[in-house]
Amino acid sequence: MSSLLSRLFVLVAAAMLPAIAIQAYNEIDLRRTRQVEVRDEALGRAKLAAAEQQQIVQGVHQALIALSEHPAIKAKDADGCNIYLSRIKERYPGFISFDVVDINGSRICDTSSDHKPTTAAGRAYFAHVLKTGEFTVGEFAISRVTGSKALHFALPFYDDEGHMGGVVIAALSLDWLADYIAEMDVPEGAALAITDRNGIVLARYPGNALFVGKKSPARRDPILDNGTVADMAGIDGVRRIVGFAAAGQDLLVSYGLGRAQTFAKMERRTQRDVLFIALSTLIVLVLTVWGGQRFIQRPFAQLVDAANRWRLGDFARRMDIRDNSEIARVAGAFNAMADALKHREHELFEAKEKAEEAAAQITMIFESTTDSVLIIDQNWRISYLNGQAWSQIAEGRDLIGINLSDVFPQVAEMDDLLSQLREAMSEQRPVFAEAFCTLKNIWYAISAFPSSQGLAVFVRDITDHKLALEERRLIEEQFHQSQKMESVGQLTGGVAHDFNNLLTVIAANLELIQVNDDIGKARQSAAAALRAVDRGAKVTAQLLAFSRRQVLNPRPVNANQLVCQFQGLVRHAVGEACQVKLQTDEGLWLCHVDPALLETALLNLAVNARDAMPDGGVLEIEMRNIVVDAGAVAGCLPGSYVRLSVRDTGCGMPPEVRDRVFEPFFTTKEVGKGTGLGLSMVYGFVRQSGGHITIETAPGKGTTVALYLPRATQKPDAEIEDIQPEAIPAGSERILVVEDNFDLLDLTSAMLTKSGYQVRCARNGAEALQLLSGEEFDLLLSDIVMPNGINGIELAREARRLNRRIKVLLACGYAGDVLERHQAVGEFPIIDKPFRMSELAARLRSMLHEG
Repeated sequence: MSSLLSRLFVLVAAAMLPAIAIQAYNEIDLRRTRQVEVRDEALGRAKLAAAEQQQIVQGVHQALIALSEHPAIKAKDADGCNIYLSRIKERYPGFISFDVVDINGSRICDTSSDHKPTTAAGRAYFAHVLKTGEFTVGEFAISRVTGSKALHFALPFYDDEGHMGGVVIAALSLDWLADYIAEMDVPEGAALAITDRNGIVLARYPGNALFVGKKSPARRDPILDNGTVADMAGIDGVRRIVGFAAAGQDLLVSYGLGRAQTFAKMERRTQRDVLFIALSTLIVLVLTVWGGQRFIQRPFAQLVDAANRWRLGDFARRMDIRDNSEIARVAGAFNAMADALKHREHELFEAKEKAEEAAAQITMIFESTTDSVLIIDQNWRISYLNGQAWSQIAEGRDLIGINLSDVFPQVAEMDDLLSQLREAMSEQRPVFAEAFCTLKNIWYAISAFPSSQGLAVFVRDITDHKLALEERRLIEEQFHQSQKMESVGQLTGGVAHDFNNLLTVIAANLELIQVNDDIGKARQSAAAALRAVDRGAKVTAQLLAFSRRQVLNPRPVNANQLVCQFQGLVRHAVGEACQVKLQTDEGLWLCHVDPALLETALLNLAVNARDAMPDGGVLEIEMRNIVVDAGAVAGCLPGSYVRLSVRDTGCGMPPEVRDRVFEPFFTTKEVGKGTGLGLSMVYGFVRQSGGHITIETAPGKGTTVALYLPRATQKPDAEIEDIQPEAIPAGSERILVVEDNFDLLDLTSAMLTKSGYQVRCARNGAEALQLLSGEEFDLLLSDIVMPNGINGIELAREARRLNRRIKVLLACGYAGDVLERHQAVGEFPIIDKPFRMSELAARLRSMLHEG
């Protein structure tokens, strides 16, 4: 019953709300009206004050006009002008000074006693009056003569010929202006202020000494804010209703009325009205409580007692209220409801039996499926498990009433699964997911179907399916790996072919040096051999460096000395468009590296930097000592290092390129301009030397590659090998030599010619066919692998077709599957590269003498 009385209490209170709202509206309307009156009053007072200030400005203007017409001023008579200005200053004590300056700002005459030379140049008002030629009101300023706060007024004067002769300046004392506005009728709590066009306070009442010269928080413009009103906090932090009025175009007068003083009377009236409304409301509510208990609470107590009996199943209880009131009619309705409830109870009993039968059928379906079935209520607790779930998931545990997250504690990403299930329940849509149980090493497929009662979750073991997918993935990876190895094999074959050509050139040139008496030809042969040696060493170093299998010859190296000696080659490599800067350290430690490979690494980095700066830039090489602590540089072991940094101002690299720059054969250059081995060689050399390498780069920010070279600890020993010469057999037959390597072709031709043979040369299969068609040869010596057209096998077969008596010897550095592809295994004799010239001569002599 207390709840019913409370509602009645609230209803009566709500009925009184309109009267309270009307009274509140009247108060608000009265306050709004008063606020409009205050705003109008503030603006009116501001306009009156602005009018007075405008009169002062007009008075100053008229005074300056009179001064500008005085003969002594127009003639720039300093003595007469000083006397006249002194008399004027005595008449106007509110001014600090009167000055007359020429158009350069230099003083002609003034009211000071010592007449020290000063200048008005640099003052904003002076520049304005020269520009416009009009009367100008200045800004807040400190007088250069007296040091007092002043407001300057300026007007130009003209000589008899109409040319501007200078400017008459009057400096009004802001202290006088503050005293002037203090004498105005400013009520308590109000504030009157005058600001210049920049919002600087020129005078204020009250508190002039505290705020003059400071920036007003209003920061209003005299032109734009003339006639406006704002409710704001002033410079003293007190909130007022402020009216703004302009005094001309340069000064703004603000007049603020204090809110507390303005609305004090209204606040007292509002408090009285609120008290009256509260007393009236209290009386009405007391009467309401008394009437509710007498006419409502007691009859309803009987209704509640009868309802409780019916709730307990006693439908025989009836209410007996004998009058014509509304409650009596309600009692009659309750008695009729009791009869209906008795009949409804019988129907519910029959419906319950049918529902139990349907539940048994659903349970039989769940028990017959091979999936584990769980029913989860809206509190995420398990309310049912089928037999499969009891055996596979519960495993003897009683999971009824257990939270779902506690059932699968070992399932990876359980939080994501629960999140999906919550979305399924909230959005009433099915969800399907997979989860892995680490404890049982089992994959589950989980399907959840929501209803108003919770979720039906079906769990199926899909481990075999997952294993099959993983096996397929591994097979695909193996296939991709085999393709990669095939590509690497093809590249290795090509490198082996080129390298064997280089070795052949080296061996042949050295043999020619041994047997040649002509020192000029010997030197040419030695130069060709050295070129081949350099190229072969570079290929070998690059291939072995990125695999970290090259044989190093480390020794203590002074990186300062090495780089300084090597900088000439670096400057030549990067070209004149790039500026090279060296930063050395006099106390640099010795580093333990192979000096030749360090030079190669530095050259590779310089060339890469050059390619990153096609329009020129700065290449900076820096050496310094560094001690790396554990974890300071990712991947670098703690210890002492010499850090060699190569920094460029080039285009930089995006993250996807930066992450792959050390991969073998990866390059962003055009075909034929890069092998992709340069940075791989640098990486392999540094890592094999026990150091570390880092790279910092970003698009448009340049690139910095830092080599951490270990501090020197030991010195290596050098070894020298001797090569013994061999005799070269001679002959006189005609031989056609076919080789796509020009050095090897020239070398072989020279050796065979020196041995007495008649040699013709061809650089490819097409040239060789032309020679074979027009001339006869005793022997064909041809390389097997030749690009762009006919290879050695096809050429040999065509030569045999043209001349059945011709002998054929094929040279092979790396033939790969060429012999098998052309079904030429065993068809022709083959000499393997690299071969010595003596070996080749002996082989030719043997074939030609076979008959």
